Amino acid sequence: MGTMRFRVYDRDRIGDEALGRLFIAGGEDIPWSTRARWDGDLLVVQRQVNDSGYVYIPWSVEGRGTLLLSTGTLMERQKPYVLEVELARGMLHRLRTRLFVWEWLGLRTPDSCRARLQEAIRLFASAATQQDDLAEASRQANAAIAVGVEVSEAIASHYSQQSLLARRAQSLPTTLMGVALGAESPSVAIRRRLLDFCNLVQLPLAWRTIEAREGRRDWKPTDEQLGWCQAAGLKVAAGPLLRMDDRGAPDWMYLWEGDYDNLARQMLDHVRAVVTRYAGRVHLWHVASRLNNGTLLSLNEEQRLNIVAQALHIVRTVDPRTPTVVSFDQPWGEYLAQRDEELAPLHYADALVRADLGVSGFGLEINSGCYPRGSARRPVYDYGRLIDQWSQLGLPLMLLLSAPSRTDDDPLAAPGVRVEPTGDPALVQPGPGSDVQRFIDPQEAWASLVLPLALARTTV
Repeated sequence: MGTMRFRVYDRDRIGDEALGRLFIAGGEDIPWSTRARWDGDLLVVQRQVNDSGYVYIPWSVEGRGTLLLSTGTLMERQKPYVLEVELARGMLHRLRTRLFVWEWLGLRTPDSCRARLQEAIRLFASAATQQDDLAEASRQANAAIAVGVEVSEAIASHYSQQSLLARRAQSLPTTLMGVALGAESPSVAIRRRLLDFCNLVQLPLAWRTIEAREGRRDWKPTDEQLGWCQAAGLKVAAGPLLRMDDRGAPDWMYLWEGDYDNLARQMLDHVRAVVTRYAGRVHLWHVASRLNNGTLLSLNEEQRLNIVAQALHIVRTVDPRTPTVVSFDQPWGEYLAQRDEELAPLHYADALVRADLGVSGFGLEINSGCYPRGSARRPVYDYGRLIDQWSQLGLPLMLLLSAPSRTDDDPLAAPGVRVEPTGDPALVQPGPGSDVQRFIDPQEAWASLVLPLALARTTV
């Protein structure tokens, strides 16, 4: 069993539940099964393999709340590492690597950003050269992290702005951006706002809603929503037809748990019924979601893949002209640190591509800032790296993004879901023609960074 040890000066920066979310990942950023514990003043991290790896840990960053930070690649050794120093080292390495990629793609980095990056490097160098003084090394390292996060957000914003300007100048196809509708039609006021900001809506086709009673399908709510979308001229992404988690099936289906043949038959009957009814009336079929980590009715990995493959075949047969996507929850694969799964999210997608099932693209479900069912909040450069990794599959990407607007308990959330601490609201200076300052909450701040970064990529 591989073991790494860390000295930590400020244990308060590691939240109460952080040890259960800490993990080590290999070169592809795929987590290994990991366990962490305190041994006196030392943080001890163990995993089944002895290879070098990156240690990921939720860390409290000044002004930004909790972010999932990574060390550089570390090998086993007897002498403990200083965690704060290694997090600063890893953070700056990833930032500089991402900056190189973006500059290769055409980014013109402002001198002010370069100066702030050099300041972060200077702080890290000071921390790295005085590790015998744990308090001072930690202070300098945390300062380097805070400056690094700040400059990464500035660089990402410049990259997004410059890339979007270039896309507009080239008259590239318009990226579709929209929202997922709930089970009920939105109010008139909300509909008007949607028309101002969206060109796409995701129409829910939840099996548990359509067929709440076995053999009796209620199409009325879906028909009404689709009718409004068509009248408003909005494009429609329909689905997911199958949601592979514990909220994806009607309650009566649990009578069939353990009977794979009947489960598969019922699920595929639902897919066939929906696609037959709405073929030619939607612009995209979202065939399945949470394929990689869903726990629907105790189906294993192979069974989930087989059902989705058959569902794709049905959709392509009934409605061959409409593109199809399959989406993956927690696309970084954080859940692999606590569960024994054979395939990482990217490996699932690669298997579908190699099987030549006619899938047109992949969706990445990033429910940021909540756990254990969501993805940890990360520095913005990690989102760029994720898009690059998935773009290598050669298919378009659909991002399904969400982030909490508040940190208190949400009565609508799934049981046991917690929200990560976020930074303080940011003060935004007035824009042209306005003299009004305003604060933006962490949700808006997160969206203002991640959405433009996604829209800047032609694969999204």
